[in-house]
Amino acid sequence: MFDIDATLVAKRPYRLRLSPRRARRYPVVRADFVAASGWRVPARRHFGMQSSWSSDWVATVIQGLPGIATLSRHMRPTMRIGSVASLDAELIRSLGIRGMIWDVDGTLMRHHGTAVAPHLADTFARLVADPALRHVVLSNCDEDRFVQLSSIFPAIPIIRVYDGDSGLLVRRRVGDDDSGPAPGDLHHRHRALRKPSVAMVGAALDALGCASPAHALMVGDQYLTDIAPANMLGVRTAKVRTVDPRSFPMMVRALQVAERVLYRLSPSETQRE
Repeated sequence: MFDIDATLVAKRPYRLRLSPRRARRYPVVRADFVAASGWRVPARRHFGMQSSWSSDWVATVIQGLPGIATLSRHMRPTMRIGSVASLDAELIRSLGIRGMIWDVDGTLMRHHGTAVAPHLADTFARLVADPALRHVVLSNCDEDRFVQLSSIFPAIPIIRVYDGDSGLLVRRRVGDDDSGPAPGDLHHRHRALRKPSVAMVGAALDALGCASPAHALMVGDQYLTDIAPANMLGVRTAKVRTVDPRSFPMMVRALQVAERVLYRLSPSETQRE
């Protein structure tokens, strides 16, 4: 059953207004400020994080923590559904959706799975085969998982975004075709971004070629990493229950519980009640 927020369906994209100084304090949304205002905000290392942490959920916490207050105000999804199996192509098209941004682990499969969960496979295949919809995968993953996802979804672009002193670098891989430089060719100051990041959502929108963010739908199982940054760019969002939550490491599961508590306390929910 769908729980659709009609007010968000029609809502215009968020316009974030912060000074360049405050933008530097919130790297999770910094790229949006640059795109909207033309400000040139220099890239920075986030808390001195090393590249060896790129596949660790600690990196996600460190990157998202400075912008947690902003993220918590944008956690309310356009729709809540039990699973991807509830997604209906006709309904999606009726909302004007032309492109879909997919989280993977917890949304389409168990943690670090190698195939779409059997109970979701038919629905996902129908959506991918729909000629009116384009698709892109946006996942928090290390290099090995990035390559693995391109073999699991050989016809869907897998997006990875790097931040460095020279700015953002977007890497797009479809099957064996990789549009970006190999990790060994990247400058040592380039760091792979992790969700939550509006820069990553923006890169996904570019890959989809949507005329407006409202023509895209982000599908994910996490309020902070999937739903909030997409909402901040005006992308429609669908929150699903996590697939096989016990497959995730204990620390990740603890963070998911904390996220649900934060969601219940978020301004969007307390005002609704």
